[in-house]
Amino acid sequence: MIHRTAIVDPDAQIDSDVEIGPYVLVEGSVRISSGTQIQGHAVISGTVSIGRNNRIGFGSVIGAFPQDLSYNPAARSGVEIGDNNVLREYCTIHRGTKEGTNTRVGSNNLLMVGSHLGHNTWLGDNVILANNVLLGGYVEIHDRVFVGGGSVVHQFTRMGSISLMQGLSAISKDVPPFAIEAGRNTVSAINVIGLRRAGFGPALRSEAKDAFNLFYRSGLNATQATKEAAQRSWSSEVSAFWDFVASSKRGICSMARWSEVKGAAFQGEE
Repeated sequence: MIHRTAIVDPDAQIDSDVEIGPYVLVEGSVRISSGTQIQGHAVISGTVSIGRNNRIGFGSVIGAFPQDLSYNPAARSGVEIGDNNVLREYCTIHRGTKEGTNTRVGSNNLLMVGSHLGHNTWLGDNVILANNVLLGGYVEIHDRVFVGGGSVVHQFTRMGSISLMQGLSAISKDVPPFAIEAGRNTVSAINVIGLRRAGFGPALRSEAKDAFNLFYRSGLNATQATKEAAQRSWSSEVSAFWDFVASSKRGICSMARWSEVKGAAFQGEE
């Protein structure tokens, strides 16, 4: 199952049914589990663990040195990838930058062409990154997030579960769960379709809207809204919204109407 032109490190641990295409380079302490396919010209380097039934696209690079001037090449760091992920052509995933740390990708994710995960990025499950998405170091992308094409996420920034980021957007503040981000550091609406797809029934969707409106549309500031929320009872699914807000270190994206975001975009183009 290994093409004759591929170069595979003798220390690599590769299950017998793994497919490795032409001109692939596998070097270092690499572990690749059953059912995974590595397409031509991909590079897997360093301490990398790849789970079952993954598809690594043509020309992808996994485990390369981080783009961090303080990185010490002697540091033992790596990449961990779960199961059933699809990485399309030319994706790049850099290893952790500090000793004993990893960049981590969960399971059932789709990374489209040219997606980049910087060092120590954490990607949950059922995430979709569209073409040419750039995630800086230590970014956190929680479960069921969709990031539109060409978008940029600043280092240490987080996106909460079931949130969405419009294409060609940029953030340096956190996007809370269930929110739609558009433009730059602005939230424009709640992700109703995403909630439905995640199995939120009418009652849960209504509760999620209540939390969203309390935070963004009640006229209270973040601290006041959080205190008000603490006086109410929330389901575990919606409590995640308030836990995320309370744990933010970079601040939460502010609210803007879609018409304002669209207008700013057009004005910038002019």
